[in-house]
Amino acid sequence: MHYSFNINEGLMNPVIELNEIVLNNKIPNALLFTGNCGQDKKNTAILFAKAINCLSRIPISNSMDSISQVGSYNKMHLSECLPCNSCRSCIKIDSKMHPDIITISSEPEKSVIKIAQIRELFTSTSSKPHEAKMRMVMIEDADTMNQEAANALLKILEEPPEQTFFILLARELNELLPTITSRCRHIRFKPLSQNDLAQKLVKDFNISPSLAKIVSKSSNGNIDKAMMLVNINSKIDWIKRRQWLFNQIIMLIKPNQNNSLKFLYALVLAEKLGKETQLLQDSISLLKICLRDIAIIKTSLEHLDSSCDLEKSILEQLINSEIIVNLDFVNLISDIVVMLPKNYHLMALDAIHKAELKLQTNASARLVLEQFFLSLISLKSLG
Repeated sequence: MHYSFNINEGLMNPVIELNEIVLNNKIPNALLFTGNCGQDKKNTAILFAKAINCLSRIPISNSMDSISQVGSYNKMHLSECLPCNSCRSCIKIDSKMHPDIITISSEPEKSVIKIAQIRELFTSTSSKPHEAKMRMVMIEDADTMNQEAANALLKILEEPPEQTFFILLARELNELLPTITSRCRHIRFKPLSQNDLAQKLVKDFNISPSLAKIVSKSSNGNIDKAMMLVNINSKIDWIKRRQWLFNQIIMLIKPNQNNSLKFLYALVLAEKLGKETQLLQDSISLLKICLRDIAIIKTSLEHLDSSCDLEKSILEQLINSEIIVNLDFVNLISDIVVMLPKNYHLMALDAIHKAELKLQTNASARLVLEQFFLSLISLKSLG
């Protein structure tokens, strides 16, 4: 199966810009693709490498299967950018067998790119490419490089190897060293809108409209993350995990008299999540959205009197305005928030924000989570 462009609004400008680079035959030493759009950045990087190295690029009229949803843009402008997908070079790149297409990604268990991985580039790029016109080094999740790896890459970019260009993939520009970004041509990828993403999930993957709407908001336009949350190409059942996570957090914050048991459970929960390093970041993101929904509902209801009809009216307005993300938990959340102390929701959001910052350091995940979960219990006594 070969890679092909699927040009939506978020991809249009990057494709146009990369097409100009191919046409002018002025390949930058380093490109930086940023944006919360998942696989699109990687696919575009590979297509760019294919277009540069293709042995027989073909006119647009003969390659309509490689491009869709072009909109009003003049299709002929892309005629020289499309690889043929059938020459020796294209086939090797598609099969991941091309010796001059090098990919570096974070280590699975630690989610970090180490200096040893970057040092290997000194050897693999010290000579001319084996057969490519231009060698590509693609660094996925470049924002996960540790300080040593980033400094090592900087040295390479300062004296770039012959006939070699780098493509760094990252979520945000500010997550990389300024000295690295200053040596890259920055190309920004826009994510799909939440409505477009929800429609894509329903149409292409037969996801229910209600669940598609929830995950499109939870993923912030990142189609890879959205697909993960509906169990597409994921070994983890994230549909059940999301429900489980929300039930755990609600159990901890729901007021009752048995706080001793809650403290014990918080420690057990922290230990379990602390061991699941690959799932932790996404789990924290889901919990943060849950607390956000609680804060919105709490803020909207805390000034009401005891009128049940008025409370229902406010909730209906929140749901219809699509401010709430986790629509399937609205009723459960609304039953709990009225029992929470004033400003509890603000302190809870502050607590998870601090925990998220600590988890980005070398702090023990278990200890950070213990502190966070225990704070959710103790905050009620401060209200």
